[in-house]
Amino acid sequence: MGNAAELERALQSDIDVVICRGSEGGGHGRNEVSTLPLLQLALSTTEKPLIAAGGIGTKAGVAAVLGAGASAAWIGTRFATATESLSHPNIKQAIGSAGIDDTVYTRAFDIAQRIAWPVEYGGRALQNDFSDTWADDIERLGTAVKEGGDITRAVDEARVKADVSTAPVYAGQSAGLSTTGQSAARIMADLAGFRELLNRAAGRWESR
Repeated sequence: MGNAAELERALQSDIDVVICRGSEGGGHGRNEVSTLPLLQLALSTTEKPLIAAGGIGTKAGVAAVLGAGASAAWIGTRFATATESLSHPNIKQAIGSAGIDDTVYTRAFDIAQRIAWPVEYGGRALQNDFSDTWADDIERLGTAVKEGGDITRAVDEARVKADVSTAPVYAGQSAGLSTTGQSAARIMADLAGFRELLNRAAGRWESR
């Protein structure tokens, strides 16, 4: 869920686990509320298991959401750069080189590829030449795509070639916390350090 209305739906009896996906997350989703406010709202509303997603990329992020009461942390972007990841090397390098402010939330890539995602679910991706041109000019992009196939072909070809200047590289703001060349095991070992952080915080703030 990405907003209060979706949380209300998630509280119904046919839902067992709720994923609180904040606007910082990569790929498709809502861009309305960030992860921590969503998680706090859900924690105050339900006893169902809650998974926090969006913008989490380090042991500190894991400690933050687990300390708040989440049952688990969902991490995607950082693992996209892992050595075992099937992502193209160009994509891994682009994510590993990005900063936390180098992403954009837009429907431009979907419109260009004629992918019928619901309008409320745009995608967060790395900024590139294509998004710089079209992200803030969606209406003109839609018209151009309808009038011809050049833009669609260009983006499709860029995806095949892993040309990150044009193709969408879906990644969250935690791209700025990701590096290339790490194995999934090493990433997991680093993330497991959340325990030390929580223990240290508990000792710092315990009542005297």
